[in-house]
Amino acid sequence: MIKKIRQFLYIKRNEVLLNKLKEERWNIKTTKETIEKIIQGYSISRYGDGEFDIAFRKKELYFQEYDSELSKYLREILNSNLEKLLVAIPRTLIEIKNLKENEKYFWSRYYLKQKEKLEKNISKEKVYYDSMISRFYMPYINPKENIESIDKLIKYFSNKKILIIEGENTRFGLGNSLLKNSSEIQRIILPDRNGFRKYKEVIEFTLENFTRDNIILIALGPTATVLAYEFSKEGYQALDIGHLDVEYEWYLLKAKTKVDLQYKTVSEVSEFKEKEILDKKLEDLYLKQIKKKII
Repeated sequence: MIKKIRQFLYIKRNEVLLNKLKEERWNIKTTKETIEKIIQGYSISRYGDGEFDIAFRKKELYFQEYDSELSKYLREILNSNLEKLLVAIPRTLIEIKNLKENEKYFWSRYYLKQKEKLEKNISKEKVYYDSMISRFYMPYINPKENIESIDKLIKYFSNKKILIIEGENTRFGLGNSLLKNSSEIQRIILPDRNGFRKYKEVIEFTLENFTRDNIILIALGPTATVLAYEFSKEGYQALDIGHLDVEYEWYLLKAKTKVDLQYKTVSEVSEFKEKEILDKKLEDLYLKQIKKKII
């Protein structure tokens, strides 16, 4: 009962600040507007609570140790102004109406507890985009508009060469229709944990081996934020794509809660561990797509 009261108070206080007092926060575009810009050829570097924790609070994450260089990078990128890079933060910091109760509570509590650090470090003048594009389904009461935008993104990937940079058991797009019509899929595999240790090697290998007609999809925690920024500077379209694949799997399953997936890492549900691909054809396809392992 006490927990429920606490949750109610956090949500209500946040709603009052947003709706009645019209508290001025940040200019954050919607998921729909964000994906429209990606389809126009923009790269994206995304921030969630984990990236903010490393940047502002010097905290480590379950899958990424604290690193002062990474922290500095994340603070730099947050207010950067590259011509073809979208910097994305959660729109849930400014709008919670369509969120499920548990998500309303999480983001209300997060904002109210971290308000001082967020206001100090996030520009009120800059236009940001929505980092929640990778969480388009599970947090929302009605995700219909988000799903329509994801369908457009899937069409955008058609007939494109795709390079995926990911952790060992991420297996982005494997076994579903996210990238089904792409002309080519190749992968660079990094450790599931502490990917930032390898970021320079990844950049060097990619620049030497992949042309700029590849769209780079990066699922590697806070390291993806940095890599998308660096590749954008080099003229690539690079998308810090996060959990989009896992979220898409949940959408296909019509899951009501976060569930584990057979051969993919779902860090919020299960520990990082080696998962066997039981379908031999799928395993062969995956192994053929791996261009390089940087472990």
